Amino acid sequence: MNVTKLLTAWPIKGPCQTSSLRRGMNNRVWRVEAADGQIYVLRVLPDELALPRVRYEAALLHALSEKQLPFRLPLPLKANSGDIIVPVELESGKNTIATLQAFLPGSTPDRHDSIKAAQAGEALAVLDTALATLPELHAPEQPQLFSSFADLTHCHPLVPDPLIAIERLPIERELSRRICAYLSMVMARWDELHNRLPQQLLHRDYDPSNILMDASGVTAVLDFEFAGKDIRVLELCVALSWWPVNLMGTGKEWKIIDAFGAAYVRSFPLSEAELRAIPDVLRLRAATSLVHRTGRYLAGLESDAVIVNKLEESLWREEWLSANQETLLQHVLAWNAI
Repeated sequence: MNVTKLLTAWPIKGPCQTSSLRRGMNNRVWRVEAADGQIYVLRVLPDELALPRVRYEAALLHALSEKQLPFRLPLPLKANSGDIIVPVELESGKNTIATLQAFLPGSTPDRHDSIKAAQAGEALAVLDTALATLPELHAPEQPQLFSSFADLTHCHPLVPDPLIAIERLPIERELSRRICAYLSMVMARWDELHNRLPQQLLHRDYDPSNILMDASGVTAVLDFEFAGKDIRVLELCVALSWWPVNLMGTGKEWKIIDAFGAAYVRSFPLSEAELRAIPDVLRLRAATSLVHRTGRYLAGLESDAVIVNKLEESLWREEWLSANQETLLQHVLAWNAI
């Protein structure tokens, strides 16, 4: 892709210096430094089917920008055309789209730092408070992204039946059996739980790689690609599944879990029923991620090694949760007193 030529679609001063920032699951991202010293982030989506979702994301970010949040948001900038979206034709002939935004200050946090975890939890509470006040935004149906974590049969268009899809993976029969048993357990309890717990608009991907921080706290929240209405306590569970992940099983995870969770519920109170549901919602988040990755594998977007690692990770998370569920609930129910 000729990134330099693509950048002429926006009113920025060239020539520009570009460098790849990262290649995420769904996007390619570049750091762009213009001739006048301004720095931007260029995002190229996988295909033009993402267009409705990008417009929804932009509308959501615009609405949030009016809430005077204490951190910045990745607002897309207008191109020379007046639109925020620029069509792109790849060398392969495939059509896709691109957006440009300002480069936001801060760096990704150390997930082992309990102070950072508490600051991040407080910022997420502020974000969810703002999201709860937004008018209803109609999210487009996009088969590449799940509409709700509670329905494993709609996580990916290639996985209408997760149990059948698992049988198509390049894994040993025993691993397949264990994964199917795990997914069956999760699927059996979700209608009731999803129907009785409060729901609202959420970010749904608040892991350490999607926020920026400095010494004073969170400076920016990124990647609203998965934002949507869902079980309210899911927001906290997504965060708790990633912040202590490298410490799980060491005994050191509890300091991070408590720091994040207590800071969050102090500013965004959850009911006792929601807090008691955290173990099951953690299972749902992990199962949804697994089914989505299975669909990506069947679409040819993941290697054998990656999907096997994801399967084993899911079982490892479940082993930790089964062994520590009562301890987790004791910590969770004590947060209101911290």
